Amino acid sequence: MNQNKQEEPSAVAQGEGKKQNFVQASKFLLLGSVLLCFGGFAFGYIVGHKQGLTVVGYDADAQQLVDVIQKQKDTLAELNKNFNLATQERDLALSNTTTLTHTLTETQADLGISETQSQIYRNLLRQRGGVGLMVQNLAVRPLPENAFEYQLDLLQVSSGQKKASGSVELRLIRGAETLVVPMQNSRFNFENFERLTGRWTIPNGFVPQYIEVRINGGINEIRRFNWLRGKEIDHSARFATDIPQAEAKTQ
Repeated sequence: MNQNKQEEPSAVAQGEGKKQNFVQASKFLLLGSVLLCFGGFAFGYIVGHKQGLTVVGYDADAQQLVDVIQKQKDTLAELNKNFNLATQERDLALSNTTTLTHTLTETQADLGISETQSQIYRNLLRQRGGVGLMVQNLAVRPLPENAFEYQLDLLQVSSGQKKASGSVELRLIRGAETLVVPMQNSRFNFENFERLTGRWTIPNGFVPQYIEVRINGGINEIRRFNWLRGKEIDHSARFATDIPQAEAKTQ
């Protein structure tokens, strides 16, 4: 009996020792597991964070690249548009140049024909005694601000090819009143034909009945034309204030 009582405490002591050893071993294992879990979680967080930053950076770079490509596309489209426009303008200019060249060639040919015909007619007139100095045409065009433009054509065909020289005078007549038109060039000296042009203004309230052309040269000639005012021309190359005004002159 005593022997059995002594063996029981020894067994209990051995069981408690084994239990303590198991608890200690479990504590280290549990601590290792916890450390391993925390380490894995930290490692996963770091890797995931880095990957997340990489993805965000990639998206930003990709968007920037898309914007750059779009700008390049817009620039290319604008350049293509300008190129097409320049090509159209070039083709139009070439077409106009071709047309103008063709028109100029035809005009030069027509001018050559007209000059040849005029020379033939002049020769025929000379053979028939010629034509004395005369007013072939007088044209007056109204301009703004009571200004006017004249165009006077003189003609002569001399049998001896003698030049016509002298001066011409334009007068505006209303009853007994006379105004002299200031001519830019009243002198003439030509062989067959000459055109005199210029501009002047008429005083307000003066409406002529006639315009008179007086030629002073080898012969004296006076031609009178009715004053008929036509439609006013909208544009003028000079200001009316720069155009000389007709002056009164007694008969």
